[in-house]
Amino acid sequence: MTSTEFLTAIAAVLVSGAVVAGSAQAKTRDHERAGPVLQVVPNGSLPGQVSYGWQYFSDPRAAHAVVISPSGEYFLSRGDGPKQITGPAGDVSITRPTKG
Repeated sequence: MTSTEFLTAIAAVLVSGAVVAGSAQAKTRDHERAGPVLQVVPNGSLPGQVSYGWQYFSDPRAAHAVVISPSGEYFLSRGDGPKQITGPAGDVSITRPTKG
């Protein structure tokens, strides 16, 4: 997936989540929840398509989105664009390296 395709997918996640949340808030008191809740954003891609196997989650009220690649890399957006947080480029480590 190219960076342009990825950014387009993130934008679609945020926009579609905002539409869903907007209609839900009009019908319920959902907007009074204390904490953010990520909602699944459906991915209807088919095998062979670039976005096949990717998982999308969004909390449009907080402008947060999470994208998980088929290989398990996590990307997080807090309204400022996606940043890889795990996987080869993210390489999250539980322990901090010691200075020597």
